[in-house]
Order: sequence, then C-alpha cells, then structure tokens
Amino acid sequence: MDMLDKKILEMLKINARESFANIGKEIGLSAPAIGKRVRQMEDEGIIEGYALKVNHEKLGIETKAYITLVMHQGLTGTSGVLDNIRAMEEVQSCDRITGDDCLCVLGYFRNNRHLIAFLEKLSQYGATKTSIILEV
Repeated sequence: MDMLDKKILEMLKINARESFANIGKEIGLSAPAIGKRVRQMEDEGIIEGYALKVNHEKLGIETKAYITLVMHQGLTGTSGVLDNIRAMEEVQSCDRITGDDCLCVLGYFRNNRHLIAFLEKLSQYGATKTSIILEV
C-alpha cells in the first residue's frame, strides 16, 4: 500500500460514495486507475465493506447507551449468551471485554422507558451498568 492508496482510503472514509472520477481529480489519477486500486484493496481485505450513516433521531431513536454486563457466576455457554444479546434489535454492537465486566453493549432506544425494558431483559444474564450517551 502506497501513499496514493492511503489518500484514496482517506477520501472514502469521508464519503464512501465518492466517485472514482472525483477521487482521481483530487490525487492525479484516472477514474479507472482509482477503481483498480480500490478493487485491489477490497481483494486484499484492506477495505472490508462500506457503511451507511443514518440519522437515528429522525427514526425515533432518542436514547443511546453503553451498557456493561457482569455475567452471573456459573452461567455456561458464554458464546450463546453473546449470540442472544447480539440478536436483540436494540443492540448495535456487543463486545467481550477485559476487566471486571464481561461484555460491553452499545444500544439504541426509542426513549428511556424502552431502555429500562431492555435492561430488564438483559438482567437475566447478569448485572448491568449503564452510561447514556449525551453527545456524539
């Protein structure tokens, strides 16, 4: 990967839908040359995919929170628990972490009542600590 590839990546990070022609104008290559480089980075696994940025407030999401979970002592099948939590519609990400906590969940909720209902569902797996996101 050279400096041109890095510049292409930086532009795609800002706008993944930027045209190859515009990227090429910015860094001095043709659109086909940009396309070839992007395909090569995809083939090599450098670019794994493209994401959609959504305005969650316009979809009725008022509350976002990080929730850490300390799983109940003796709970078996940690990977099954992880799969169950990841399958919940509110969960945006669920990661195993080190330290006293076992999991860190990022969840999106319609309002605080929705968050409370989610926490009640999650409590079957262990004790939770919640931090509501005030600003991104």
